[in-house]
Amino acid sequence: MAKPKKVAKGRRSGLVVGKISMTRRGYGFVASEHGDYYVSARDANGAMHGDLVQLRPDAKRGREGRSGVVVRVLERAVTQVVGRFERHGAIGIVVPADRRIRTDVFIAKNAIGEAEPGDIVVARLIGYPSRTQAAQGVIEEIVGREDDPGIQIEIIIREHGLSTEFSEEALTQAAGIELDVDSALTRELERRDVRDRFTFTIDPADARDFDDAISIEHVDGLVRLGVHIADVSHYVPWDSPIDADARQRATSVYLVDRVLPMLPEKLSNEVCSLNPGEDRLSFTVDIYLDANAHVERYELYPSAMRSDRRFNYGEVQRMLDGKEPFPDAMSEAALRDFARVAKRIGERRVARGGLDFETVEAKVKLAEDGTPLEVVVRERTQATNMIEEAMILANEVVAGHMNRAKAPMVYRIHEDPDPDALGHVAQILKEFDYPIKDVHGASPATFQRIIAFAHNRPEKRLINSLLLRALERARYVDYLGTHFGLASEAYTHFTSPIRRYPDLIVHRLLRAQLAGRLDEDPNVTGMVPELAWLAEHSSFMEREAEMAEDESVKYKLTELMSAHIGEVFDAYITGVTTFGMFVQLENTAEGLVHIDTMADDRYRLDATRFLLYGEDRGRVFRLGQPVRVRLIDAVLSESRLDFEVA
Repeated sequence: MAKPKKVAKGRRSGLVVGKISMTRRGYGFVASEHGDYYVSARDANGAMHGDLVQLRPDAKRGREGRSGVVVRVLERAVTQVVGRFERHGAIGIVVPADRRIRTDVFIAKNAIGEAEPGDIVVARLIGYPSRTQAAQGVIEEIVGREDDPGIQIEIIIREHGLSTEFSEEALTQAAGIELDVDSALTRELERRDVRDRFTFTIDPADARDFDDAISIEHVDGLVRLGVHIADVSHYVPWDSPIDADARQRATSVYLVDRVLPMLPEKLSNEVCSLNPGEDRLSFTVDIYLDANAHVERYELYPSAMRSDRRFNYGEVQRMLDGKEPFPDAMSEAALRDFARVAKRIGERRVARGGLDFETVEAKVKLAEDGTPLEVVVRERTQATNMIEEAMILANEVVAGHMNRAKAPMVYRIHEDPDPDALGHVAQILKEFDYPIKDVHGASPATFQRIIAFAHNRPEKRLINSLLLRALERARYVDYLGTHFGLASEAYTHFTSPIRRYPDLIVHRLLRAQLAGRLDEDPNVTGMVPELAWLAEHSSFMEREAEMAEDESVKYKLTELMSAHIGEVFDAYITGVTTFGMFVQLENTAEGLVHIDTMADDRYRLDATRFLLYGEDRGRVFRLGQPVRVRLIDAVLSESRLDFEVA
């Protein structure tokens, strides 16, 4: 797999080096070791989404915070463009579907192939845009016609550089992998047999791979919380064919109509998945907790386990609420114990400043032919929180262990919020008359109080969303840093190696450290020099996956809503601009009420108070306000919904 060239970090002659992430509005942000820098469309100077660039910072901070000008592209990330093919005389043009790419691609007559106007194509770039020339390319693939069913998801996959096929070498390697639990226990003296413990998984009802399981017992006056994680590292050595594919993907991608797994199905759904009633190799974190959920001690070791029960979040919640019977006494005791312990773990985390945002997730249910049927809005529950708290604690235990051992490591960090973003939030809180208005240099505890105050207010979703946007993105690094959102001094990702590559890295490093073989384990010696770029690449692919997932859901939401043009919905205002206001429905569908449709008055934007006001009649539309809207258009090609005030 190709990896970034070695580029000196930090400033050189006042320049900053980092990857640029473009937005669909034309501007972008350069992520560097010094933080993020805003780049306007005119200052991108031909840089495209994902490029490694040198940036000259501006001396003054603008409204957007730190900013700068791209002076040089060090390494190109975009090698292909997907878009609609058009003919202009003898020359072809590919109009990018990805609005982060702001330039058309010119195709010479001899490079068009069989493409016809209206085709969705993939063009390989052979020339990049500059001040003096346009981008140039060669047609490499005809994806389909622009009006083909499902074409938009295919476009999303290609826009974000997501892999859909495994290499022949990886599939061959996967086909040869067999379960070897008993032989592994015999060969590996450090591996422990924990198959006699009552162990269970809790996942979404539609989950197909299970990479974490729980056991809970009382031992010597303490609660032993066992977190058992699929041992992918046993089957996937560093630099093997499967590893090369997994490294490139870096994450599984959960699109609205399909999953693009990080690992071949033989591993993700079979050999490594902790399926009920089947022996599996695992990596165990045993955490011994006192009555207040304080960690007294822990043990880390490779293991062999067997899941006794598969639960899903919905049924566990119904059992705990008394709406559904437990299947047996052992399950009831374990789940009630787990709920009690997880609650105390969460209380300790919140007490030290950890954040608990009240977020929702939209799940679009599809018919077999891909037609959207309905939207299920999932909110956090006690059942989901139980698993989340156990995984956070296990990740902290592993991170703390590796930090104390001074071993090479990939950590998950979350930097303090940007002061400029916090200033924006402060203005909104003032407008909503919140008791907490000064968030400059705010601690996590301040965020907690804001979230708690918003809990029973109509603008709850909006406030949680605004606070999340004000925070920096969590990312992977090869050095120790704090995690603001969790108020954690050391954090990592260890608990999902089936679907996240950094977790697989951490498993390899932890195993070698426990065995005292960091300097001689071939799964580590070749990997450690690459940890910095592996962390950066994983962070980048995580962002691409999240955007692809969100876009696929938005597209199917638009398709679903297209059958309801003319209908009226309850919504709330999520943004106000000079050209109208953005609204969100209860099912999370979002759209624009354009100011041209607001014909009852002449509306003006009050940017300081986040509202639109009518000059003649005085009607006001403010951020967070409930509003009734009528759907007037649904543009599938742009995943766009247009509304008017009802």
